[in-house]
Amino acid sequence: MENVILFSDQNYPKLEKAIKKAEQEYPAFLKMGHDRNQVYLSEKALLSMVRTGNINYHDALTHSVGLSTGVPLKNRDPLRQAKTNIVVFTTLVTRAAIEGGLSPEIAYALGDYYIQTAEDSRGMDGLTTLASAMYHDFIFRVHHVKVNSDLSLAVQKCCDYIELSLDKKILITDLAQLCGYSPYYLSQKFREETGLTINEHIRRRRVERSKLMLTTTDRPIHEIAERLGFNTPNYYIQCFRETVGITPAEFRRKRGKIAEKA
Repeated sequence: MENVILFSDQNYPKLEKAIKKAEQEYPAFLKMGHDRNQVYLSEKALLSMVRTGNINYHDALTHSVGLSTGVPLKNRDPLRQAKTNIVVFTTLVTRAAIEGGLSPEIAYALGDYYIQTAEDSRGMDGLTTLASAMYHDFIFRVHHVKVNSDLSLAVQKCCDYIELSLDKKILITDLAQLCGYSPYYLSQKFREETGLTINEHIRRRRVERSKLMLTTTDRPIHEIAERLGFNTPNYYIQCFRETVGITPAEFRRKRGKIAEKA
């Protein structure tokens, strides 16, 4: 407790000295003080959109850009600053998504993925895209939960399991055991509620996850295919084209990511 300054007449000079030191160390940060209310209102609006799954968030996100440089750091390293901002923003968005109805298992796993991806970045390139992708991803997941709230508990449990296991082998027998149904009954129930077979749903979710990897990492396409359980790169490309309408390489180029590696 010796480093804590308690407010009293006696300690006021110490507090004043601490404030002056902060003014010297963070001049740019303190210069934004008059905008703090705007920062708070913008943050409140962004998190509210996550909680409600409001997919018309673009204007609010655009308005928030430039209101704050984020959490002030002493080392003045732009890359470290950008990473810290993403960690803080992702943490807030993760909690807001849980409040909006996204399961904690999915939300925390997703948040961990984005934070780790940011920490693994060796340069500024892609971090802004990563932050936008993270926000978009959480909002659409909450939106999906609210729109598809009529899914039975068993089918929702399957969807959650699939989402957490996209980089692993997923067997219908394992899903059936998870729900306490026979594989045949679960397959019928899943198709009735989602309009897709279990394998079709798995492929679509893997393609969606690959879109994120294509726009936020520089991993080669063959590596993305392998990490997401596609048997061959060609099969991945076929599934991607059937779902998205273009190849993974074309999608990456259109999103402005670096040229595809061999």
